[in-house]
Amino acid sequence: MNDRAFWKYYRDFNFYNLVFSVLNGIYFGMISGFFVFLSFGMLIGYLGYRYFRSNEYYLYYNLGFSKKFLIKKVWICNLIFAGPVLLILFLFL
Repeated sequence: MNDRAFWKYYRDFNFYNLVFSVLNGIYFGMISGFFVFLSFGMLIGYLGYRYFRSNEYYLYYNLGFSKKFLIKKVWICNLIFAGPVLLILFLFL
């Protein structure tokens, strides 16, 4: 598996997700922005990536990655990285 290609996709995909989540966090609070990052922000990330960088999916397909695999792996990585933060939020709220 080509890890470098996946992490590039991860950064590019989460750029749109992060921008939307930060704006949501500014207007509705940090906790809301965090939960949007893990849920609805994934849809925004997908739509943003599909709109601005849809031709790059051919590159990932040629490397052996399907769209479904990439999105599933991004979601799992976001949960793994956000797991400790979720635990802290639930413990202290």
